[in-house]
Amino acid sequence: MTQRQLFRSKARSLRSRMRKIGSMMQGSVVYRRMTCGKPNCRCQKGFPHTFLCVTYKDKGKTKTVYVNKALEGEALVLARNYKQHKLLLKELTGVNLEILKSR
Repeated sequence: MTQRQLFRSKARSLRSRMRKIGSMMQGSVVYRRMTCGKPNCRCQKGFPHTFLCVTYKDKGKTKTVYVNKALEGEALVLARNYKQHKLLLKELTGVNLEILKSR
């Protein structure tokens, strides 16, 4: 098998893996902690509220979406899938460049 054929096979494999990833979203998923301001709340005693939010860019501006506790797992999976897709795309780009150089 020639080097070019090996690169083409690797590219096919990467594209196949990319198709299997599933739903995704671009953005950063972070846990934040804050106090609510209620004088008798436990957050005022050093136990701040923890919540998940997603930040993303829209027309150059950073937007934040707060995620319901019931959907935290889904948000984490969507963000992980995007990161995985991004890594595979970078690898595929490298392989395709090698194919173009070999001509």
